[in-house]
Amino acid sequence: MEKKVGVIIVTYNRLNCLKKLLQGLEQLTYPIEKILVFDNNSTDNTVDHLRENGFKDYRAHKNDAKKLYFANDENLGGAGGFSMAVGLAQQLDIDYLWIMDDDVLPEPDCLEKLLMQMDKTGAKVALPSREDENYTDRVCLDLDLEDHNKFWASLRKQVAPHPLDKETYFVKDMTFEGPLMTLEVSKKVGLPDKDYFIFFDDTDYAYRLSQYTKLVYVTDAKLRRQLAGGDPDRDSAEREYTWRNYYMMRNNILFDKRYGKNWKVRHLSPTIMMAHMLVLSKRNRHLKHNFPIIMKAWYDGIRGKSGKRVDPNY
Repeated sequence: MEKKVGVIIVTYNRLNCLKKLLQGLEQLTYPIEKILVFDNNSTDNTVDHLRENGFKDYRAHKNDAKKLYFANDENLGGAGGFSMAVGLAQQLDIDYLWIMDDDVLPEPDCLEKLLMQMDKTGAKVALPSREDENYTDRVCLDLDLEDHNKFWASLRKQVAPHPLDKETYFVKDMTFEGPLMTLEVSKKVGLPDKDYFIFFDDTDYAYRLSQYTKLVYVTDAKLRRQLAGGDPDRDSAEREYTWRNYYMMRNNILFDKRYGKNWKVRHLSPTIMMAHMLVLSKRNRHLKHNFPIIMKAWYDGIRGKSGKRVDPNY
């Protein structure tokens, strides 16, 4: 019996990317049962475009339309958007959720290859490869939550060496850029944590999924990043920090406190990270600007203050 796959897309003010993605989904070699576009209160006429192209309001047509949209009345951040979108998708008559951001573009056989490897390996979650000439994929084989000196999540990740020459890899991390999972395992794990607001919601969800199933990375299931050639240094530690750096630091602390395997990881790692960021800021001559951002992120993290606590400047 053919497996029913629902595509879940979260979008915010990237209509041009979304158009290309929707066109790409029409070229897939494996049929899609449902497409749900969750609009995070865009201001670029995204909802008007969807309506003009046959998408129906989820609230009225979730059971009878293939192409659905949900127009949210506020921007919940990436984490809130994915959390709410997954919750909506779990109410649809589908077998699989294929979750993605609005700026990706799967190859026509991507979904077919993901499903094939899920059948072959028994994994209930499959991840596509984003590797191409514009982007190097970091395939996380393990996540060290025992060493308190590895205070950044990137330091905790054991990454597969390049070139990626294996058919598949079993992994411990993912982004919301194309993971395919069974509806069953999604319901067991629950929703992505909206209180991260942005960043780490996908890493957190991967960790929770890994308690129930293996996550398989499929090397020849290709999904491109449309904006891979953008600003690679946007969140660089050498620049003046922004709201994005606040959420990266705070959520790194929240993740360590939640999943750290010992007291040092849960309580010392955050302070080591804070001190490291202050030293970097002084070295790069941004300490005056960065100091309040670093200290707020550290304080909110160690106090467990999650959710939207700094207004974004998109």
